[in-house]
Amino acid sequence: MLASLLWKMPWRAEARHGAITLLLATVLLPVSAQLLDPATQVKFVNPLPIPAQIDARTGVPIVMEMNMTSQWLGLTDPIGNPLLTNVWGYGPLGGPVTYPGPTFLASKNLPVTVTWHNNLPSGHLLPVDPSIHLAHPQGVDPYAFYASGKIPTVVHLHGGKTESASDGLPEAWFTQGFAEVGPQFVKQTYTYDNNQEAATLWYHDHALGITRLNVYAGLAGFYRLEDKHERDLVKNAVLPKGSHDIEIVIQDRMFDANGQLFLPSKTGDPWFGDALGESLELPFDPSIVAEFFGNYIVVNGMIWPYLEVEPRKYRFRLLNGSDSRFYVMEFGEEAMDFLQIATDGGLLPTAVSLNRLVLAPGERAEIVVDFTGLDNQSITLYNYGPDAPYRGALAAQDPADPNTTGQIMQFQVTKKLKVNKGNPFVTVQEGTTLRPSLENLGDASVTRTLALFEGEDADGRLQPLLGIINGDGEKTIAKLNGSLAWFEDITENPELNAVEEWWVYNATEDAHPIHLHLVTFQILNRQPFFAPTETQAQIQHDGQSGQGSYIDQSSIVYTGDAEAPLLNERGWKDTFIVPPGFVGRIKARFDRPGRYVWHCHILSHEDHEMMRPFYVGDMVAAATLKSSSATDEADTETSSIEEISLDQTAAFSLYPNPVVDRFTVAFFLEKNSDVVINLYGLDGKIIKSDDIGSMQKGYNTRTYSINDLDDGLYILEVKAGTKLFRERVLISR
Repeated sequence: MLASLLWKMPWRAEARHGAITLLLATVLLPVSAQLLDPATQVKFVNPLPIPAQIDARTGVPIVMEMNMTSQWLGLTDPIGNPLLTNVWGYGPLGGPVTYPGPTFLASKNLPVTVTWHNNLPSGHLLPVDPSIHLAHPQGVDPYAFYASGKIPTVVHLHGGKTESASDGLPEAWFTQGFAEVGPQFVKQTYTYDNNQEAATLWYHDHALGITRLNVYAGLAGFYRLEDKHERDLVKNAVLPKGSHDIEIVIQDRMFDANGQLFLPSKTGDPWFGDALGESLELPFDPSIVAEFFGNYIVVNGMIWPYLEVEPRKYRFRLLNGSDSRFYVMEFGEEAMDFLQIATDGGLLPTAVSLNRLVLAPGERAEIVVDFTGLDNQSITLYNYGPDAPYRGALAAQDPADPNTTGQIMQFQVTKKLKVNKGNPFVTVQEGTTLRPSLENLGDASVTRTLALFEGEDADGRLQPLLGIINGDGEKTIAKLNGSLAWFEDITENPELNAVEEWWVYNATEDAHPIHLHLVTFQILNRQPFFAPTETQAQIQHDGQSGQGSYIDQSSIVYTGDAEAPLLNERGWKDTFIVPPGFVGRIKARFDRPGRYVWHCHILSHEDHEMMRPFYVGDMVAAATLKSSSATDEADTETSSIEEISLDQTAAFSLYPNPVVDRFTVAFFLEKNSDVVINLYGLDGKIIKSDDIGSMQKGYNTRTYSINDLDDGLYILEVKAGTKLFRERVLISR
């Protein structure tokens, strides 16, 4: 949004978390920063770093860690001395960690097991905003938790068809040394089955509410998955290989005068809104901002690098790893042609010729650029996307600053051409067949009408939200229509192996990149529409009320014809752009059971509630539970019934949720057990306790009145023998 839309309501005057807020101000807030001026930095003088590689094709378990390192990103002080930057990175346990992390080399149908260790130092590199819904233990004040130096992390393999327990769910987080874990945490070692076709995937942090911070600090890396078909294309000299096949992640950053990462978070901080002449007043420090646009372009961990190339064809695996910035890229001032050969999820059917590429946060595009005949020339990769939220290809917007963010990197055609049997010229050109046609998914069994909304949190800050239109889907419990927060009941519950169409209506003023975990999908079309958006109350994570939105489906009017996806979008995707005022329609097969998420991949949006869980398969028979066993050393695991055989409780549910006047707890006992049901406030104090005693095996229910309870968020706890289960209860009248 424009800055004028970011802070529309008067701020509340009351103090929040009094003394602890002061502690955070000293522990987490940067001092009023003097920024390092990008105009003082020389471009295209440092070579593009090529990430190290980890061969994940051997079957040997891999052990990784996250840690801090001091790394040179190409920054210098005013007299040319290098400035090192503290960043977080990934690397083999006990080995060097780097930003970006090493590239995994994996092969189809060869599973990889990875244990991820959080060895980060105490305290975040960046200002944490504990007022939003973010990872922290239940019953623990988030201000105190983050002030103590704990850093939740979790690794998501973006684009991977991964089991739920290894997907890196936002609430499967873990702190340093696995000292604390989130309610969806299952295990320390993840399994990536790699049972999908060749594609450029990436791994990055996904912890609830601090994804933007952890990724900004450096927690991201590539994961290259190959298969026999792609290897044959390389072997037969259709596609480049080896040193002519390079991954490139593009991100934007800000730095203070000492070369340290800077993220605006408080009144008076330099921020892109200042360029619009806006004066922003924040209610408390630090605070999340609606979007972030840095004034430095960093590529593979180096500001404005160059790559020396031969006069031949190169394959580049491009990734937009930025928080909010859309890149609109052209090669050279004349916008030279290049080929796109693959999308997020794999090869395109044929190579597509382009001279401009739009890449949203989270998207990948594999391209082939031909430098033949350009000996001794330098080709700059330009960015014509805005230094502001992207409003779609048809919107009139000022391009990025041509002196800074309007340039990405440079390709210098100065290497000696080496052509031999091992490195022949490749033959790919426009129209080259790269793969058989995409699978015909057949008719959809369900069509879901979903929406992207704008609202405000309880403090009046802009809060982008996902939601549903007119109670779409039989599983809807929480609401019949409109915006939904992360913690509200699941409304998308595809059957296992079901093919569904998701129609995503964008009722906001900006484009959003929508990402679904688990699946790759086919874009069907986009179509412009108009529908009045109405406001409604929006429950917040802390029980307060903000403002949400809804659309009456009967009011939707299509204002133009459906538009087929662009030629370079007609492959498997996991992230797609929905422009403002358009509905984007996709089709996917949901072929693994369990809990997953879908969200906007603008990181500042997903961190502020623009993310929702979905569940594939039977939620009642496989409800995700938190369990602990006095007889099991690994007594903090959380899982689905499908993944762990629970010896006493095989199912647990709570309905309705949110609660209006009473709620029912339903559970199945596999043998006779003593049962205790407790209801806690968020401060950890017991509000109600029901020591039921011995209950018979089988299906049981208990119903409770809430007449004596205030509206807000509570924690329900069910103890069955040695098992313990917890679930949130939202009371909202």
